[in-house]
Amino acid sequence: MTSTIDRPVRPARHPRRPASNEPARSPRALGAAAALWAAAAGLLLVLLPVLLVWGTDSRSGTGAVDAVRSAGRIWLYAHGATLEVPGGRLALTPLGLLLVPLLLVARLAASAAHASGPTTPAQALRLALWTGGPYAVLALLVSLLVTGPDVHVSPVLALLGGLVTGTVGALVGALRPARLWRAAWYLLPPRARRLATASGGALAVLLGAGALLVGGSLVAHFGQAVELARSSDPGAAGGAGLLLAGLALVPNAVVWGMSWLAGPGFAVGVGTAVGPYSHELGPVPALPLLAGLPGSGVPESVAVLVLAVPLLAGALAGLVVVKDLSDELPSWGRTVLEAAAVGPVAGVALGLLAWLSGGAAGGERLAQLGPSPWRVALAVTATVAVGSAVAALARRQHLLERPHSTS
Repeated sequence: MTSTIDRPVRPARHPRRPASNEPARSPRALGAAAALWAAAAGLLLVLLPVLLVWGTDSRSGTGAVDAVRSAGRIWLYAHGATLEVPGGRLALTPLGLLLVPLLLVARLAASAAHASGPTTPAQALRLALWTGGPYAVLALLVSLLVTGPDVHVSPVLALLGGLVTGTVGALVGALRPARLWRAAWYLLPPRARRLATASGGALAVLLGAGALLVGGSLVAHFGQAVELARSSDPGAAGGAGLLLAGLALVPNAVVWGMSWLAGPGFAVGVGTAVGPYSHELGPVPALPLLAGLPGSGVPESVAVLVLAVPLLAGALAGLVVVKDLSDELPSWGRTVLEAAAVGPVAGVALGLLAWLSGGAAGGERLAQLGPSPWRVALAVTATVAVGSAVAALARRQHLLERPHSTS
């Protein structure tokens, strides 16, 4: 005699839908709500440390309203908006600070995507646009509120920075489900996927090498960094603010280190040059992060070895291109074209990063900081393209000779 055991049936997984008594919310309303909450959370995250520094600094002569305005200006500054101050112009965006609004928008847009249930990349893009538009309007309103007689915030750049940050962050969040990422990836043709994969590998090598260069230089000059931090006598609150500013500028330093390895180097003031082939450095701001700057140029033998880094990045990309090709090897011409195309893609991407990482940090000497975007783009394009093409041709020749060597 047998008996059957009733087992509970697992419910099928479906996108969340509102109950019958719950009013449905459109993706447009969800995007606007995500923009509002992301802007409010970002302003609050900036406001709290600013108020803490203001409240604990006995030397501060500003009022609470000015402290709140300063927090709004810092929030806009993180979006790429420029600040016109009595001492000059502030246009150097801390890339580490830029990550804060991007992550907030992405997180809240992911919640909106879960509620609206986008099933295609096109629907995720529409949700991102419905989030980015209201977010840009909020950034514009904040810029009008925090502009004062001494500090002017560009409303146009605040609007554009909010639009780009809100849209990009929301798109990342809306595509958060793995199936949407895969769907968007496989919408690209195979050649574009190969190019994106190889270029991503080259970018990872160059930026990773830049990070190692900056980290190693800071460790070697740790004592000097401590002296720079103590030289201005910032106090406890000021020291915390100096530490946060240094952390926010770490991604900028990584891009500058990559530019040094690529050849063009970077500037730390008007008329300065810090690179493997030219070195002219004057007085620099008392920022501990700048303690890692070399005091003099490097020997010619070391400067020549620097070329190995972008060439190695290109060689890795060339191997990826050949590896992702079909079993039937393409012609020599197609191999060279696909491998060399990695150079312009990596060059444009790193040139854009160089542009984002630089700018003005005041007047006079500090009106020019960071690498030259077009020089970085040209240098990376040339070296990565050569390394990629040579490695791809060598790998193709090896694959052609392998059957003969085994027979």
